[in-house]
Amino acid sequence: MSGDPRVLAVDQFVQTRHQYPPAYLDPASVRLPASFTVCIIGASTGIGEHIAYAYARAGAARIILSSRTIGDLQVVAEAVEKINPAIQVDVVECDVSHAAAVEALASYVTSKCGRLDVLVLNAGYAGPVTLKMDQGNPDWVQRAFDVNALGTYLAAHYFVPLLLASPNGAKGFIAVGSVAGCLRRGPIANTGYTVSKMAQIRLVECLHEQFADEGLVSIALHPGAVKTRMAEGNTPEVFLPYLTDDVALCGAVCVWLTKQLQDIMWLSGRLICATWDMEELMAKKDKIIDGDLLKFALVTE
Repeated sequence: MSGDPRVLAVDQFVQTRHQYPPAYLDPASVRLPASFTVCIIGASTGIGEHIAYAYARAGAARIILSSRTIGDLQVVAEAVEKINPAIQVDVVECDVSHAAAVEALASYVTSKCGRLDVLVLNAGYAGPVTLKMDQGNPDWVQRAFDVNALGTYLAAHYFVPLLLASPNGAKGFIAVGSVAGCLRRGPIANTGYTVSKMAQIRLVECLHEQFADEGLVSIALHPGAVKTRMAEGNTPEVFLPYLTDDVALCGAVCVWLTKQLQDIMWLSGRLICATWDMEELMAKKDKIIDGDLLKFALVTE
């Protein structure tokens, strides 16, 4: 994916990688529980939009769609209802970087839905690529941390209590992260984005440490290199040909993980990639546990 050896090592962690959802990840082959409720923050376009479609195909009972832009959400809501006419769809505006907005969204879900099985946090901000700290605008870096890092904290702060309190809930917190959090060099090593994404991934690890004993499964999921609206607007021309992964892949993996969350607690607190073959990843369970892999660590020897 880049010249950074750490990212190359992540990319090659499993032998088989996918650009499109393989047949066994087809969300339509999954049947979620009758009361299953999912909230997707950052659902207005691209990856978040297709995460919503995946849960609709899997038979979710209710989907709460949220983002900063209500207009786009209405279009997604209509598409979700066409996929699954029995589904209940809620559209709620929320800027994940503002505590009051996230608190209001959590209060809405609590009062209107009464439960939440999975929160998928897809909201993100990249900003124009600047490769050195004396370049660009500090406001771009501030926004990256506000959305990617603080937004993850706020989502956890306000939604984890509801996830844990939902009767027979799946108790899943999935943050759409990025292996860019491992980047230090190369043409897309955008300082604000990469470091804020590293912070996001570490927050997911902390969530596991703090709430795993209560049944919460927290996963950071890299969606692949996808040509989304945000990526096209912020990716250097030289890297655009590498944005070849399907926009629906991440949603298919989200649903697949959701169906078996309580059987994959050993993946909690880790960063995984939607492009990896999930069956090969499952086969690495003992290696991952024994080495405490797929986490950030300070190398001392």
